[in-house]
Amino acid sequence: MTISQPVKTLIVDFSKQYGGSTSRVLALMKHLPAGTVALASLEASAVTQHVSHLNLPVHVVGHSKIDPGLLTNLIRLIRDENFQVLDSQNIQSKFWASLAARLTRSTLVSTIHSWYENEHGRKSLKGKVYTWLELATNHNLGCYITVSEKDRQSLLKSGFPKERIELIYNAVTIEPDFIKQNPDTIRSTWRLPQNALVCLAVGRLVPVKGYDVLIEAVKLALPQIPGLHCIILGEGESRESLAKQIKECGLESRIRLVGYYGRNDTLMSLRACDFFVMPSRYEGTPIALLEAAALGCPIIASHSGGIPELVTHEEQALLVPAEDPDALAQALIRLSQNRKFASLLGMNAKTHVEANFNLDKQVRLTEQTYQKAREIYTSTL
Repeated sequence: MTISQPVKTLIVDFSKQYGGSTSRVLALMKHLPAGTVALASLEASAVTQHVSHLNLPVHVVGHSKIDPGLLTNLIRLIRDENFQVLDSQNIQSKFWASLAARLTRSTLVSTIHSWYENEHGRKSLKGKVYTWLELATNHNLGCYITVSEKDRQSLLKSGFPKERIELIYNAVTIEPDFIKQNPDTIRSTWRLPQNALVCLAVGRLVPVKGYDVLIEAVKLALPQIPGLHCIILGEGESRESLAKQIKECGLESRIRLVGYYGRNDTLMSLRACDFFVMPSRYEGTPIALLEAAALGCPIIASHSGGIPELVTHEEQALLVPAEDPDALAQALIRLSQNRKFASLLGMNAKTHVEANFNLDKQVRLTEQTYQKAREIYTSTL
């Protein structure tokens, strides 16, 4: 069976906070053909608020991930609106979407933003449970979407057939109107000295992001970069422990946890910084790194997960081993002492992202995957 018309898709995202998956969902919903896509989400979640603000179709189906009415509401929505494909965005969404797909005879697509054993560690109970649950909830699954080759290989090792796994990298676009905004507004908000050299990190405050390593690296680099300041955007479970580490290192005036910023303020922050730093222990294809590259920021990142698939060491970024504060400190020192090289890395990264991580391509491949998944499922009926 060949499907010539776009299938009607319900993106299922039961996350509460803003993350990389949120940016991907927003991009898809803004650019897929009108009338072919909608969102099922939780009340007061970040993705619900952002999609509503854009006046795009969003359906609140519960208050929390354990809302007893969630499955019933999801099933009713699928039947009432005649959705053919469900695209789940995380493990909780996958659990409920797989049940709903089975009961409504709709097709399931699972988007893997980061393979759980890679993100949490193979020895982690959470990583093991999430991986098991991911593979145990493939009722009516047509295709997987992974956002990095590293995660695609992990899925292949689980025994899932390669012809039903699509690698579709994240992509970004920066609106022209944003470029006109003045980044100095953000620097004044941070109350930084005029001669401050700013390294910026963006992401959830969780152990996998490696901010504890960044704090140690800043401490090591400060004697050679006296003007160095570090700004970390994000919220999460590690805030208290990171704040304690910053205080113990005597770096309260140099490293600031400034909380969650919306996308426009995050982009302005990227434009205002001297370097973008991503010290993660693992990543899929991080949106924040792609946005930093799109804005021409000099990038220092861990050689981990899907990051080396996005940027090449010494060409578009400096890549350092994960969990190595000495190497990270040396990278900071190198770029601070060679601003011409730093600027070249930023320009190279901008050109590279514009050419290879195109939003139109991401949307087209995703739409094709929805059609392929529906075709695979319907051929088994």
